[in-house]
Amino acid sequence: MRALILSADVGESHAAMARALARGLERLPEVETAAVMSDFSMLGPLLGRVLARGFEFHLGRVQWSYDLAYRLFTGVRAAQRLGERALFALGGRALLARIEREAPDVVVSTYPVLNPVLSELRRRGRLGCPLALVVGPLGGLGFWIQPGADLHLLQYPQVRAEVERIAGPGRAVQVRPLVREEFFERFSQQRARERLGIVAPGPLVLVSGGGWGAGDLGGAIEVCLSLPGARVIAVCGRNEGQRRALAARFAGERRVEVLGFTERMRELLWAADAFVTATAGLSVIEARLCGCPSVCFGFAFGHVRDNTRALARAGLARLAATPAQLARALGEALAEGRFEPPSFERVPTAAEATVALWRGEATERATAAS
Repeated sequence: MRALILSADVGESHAAMARALARGLERLPEVETAAVMSDFSMLGPLLGRVLARGFEFHLGRVQWSYDLAYRLFTGVRAAQRLGERALFALGGRALLARIEREAPDVVVSTYPVLNPVLSELRRRGRLGCPLALVVGPLGGLGFWIQPGADLHLLQYPQVRAEVERIAGPGRAVQVRPLVREEFFERFSQQRARERLGIVAPGPLVLVSGGGWGAGDLGGAIEVCLSLPGARVIAVCGRNEGQRRALAARFAGERRVEVLGFTERMRELLWAADAFVTATAGLSVIEARLCGCPSVCFGFAFGHVRDNTRALARAGLARLAATPAQLARALGEALAEGRFEPPSFERVPTAAEATVALWRGEATERATAAS
């Protein structure tokens, strides 16, 4: 089987899920190749430039405009249909040409903006191989679910009913979270702190703005420092400006360490007593696998707002809209302490579900896992 995984370098979660799926597929004997494409140019030069610059501008600088567009294109059905048709008209031909050059046996998407285009290509019979869509969040599902897709790979089983309402019965299967394999291996807080060189006593709070380094990280740090004896490690992702600003702001505070992008999130989450996340992407799942309680704070816009609300309703994270609420939520999280990480041993991997789809076994696999 030749697999093609489509994603985008917008934040870190989408690309990380694509990489995890590719690694999982490459380990299976049925798979010959698992290629990943993650540049917007696959939708053509014009649409590719518009999307790349638009996300940088709206998410990085003018969040209210992103929130307005999100509300329009996910809350008004006519606007959503118009947006989906525009994406297909502007990017469908270019995307199909890129896919055909790879000659895949199955296509998987981890990025929702691509999904309406792929779904329409599949519905019209122009995409001749099976199509699977990874449904990454718990809330904010606009564009993630498409009736033209053969299968939806769910990271949260709670969204199955919504997927099957839109796409039809048998087109959804829960899979193991698309994170690095090391997150499924049990660790300990003591070992994590030893590896990180953390010896000072007191609660440790990890603060993160995701790959974008977005949100009110400075405000979150201030709240953390108001807790008795608390120390903070802040992760700013690839946002170098945010990292420099926070490093300067807290230069005289010995209880604060500011990092840029890091590959040590597993150790950091095992070392921490609580996790404050602005963007609530894949890192919330990683925190659960490390037994670290999460609090969502500092970026109440668009899909992030809807996802954090859904996580709070499901009891998978706490939600704080103000510094006072954050202080209260952190106090509760620290009082309750860390928890036993969930097990996914009996849940199929996304790679296994993808191979089953290629073999024509998707319906049977979905039914067995339900």
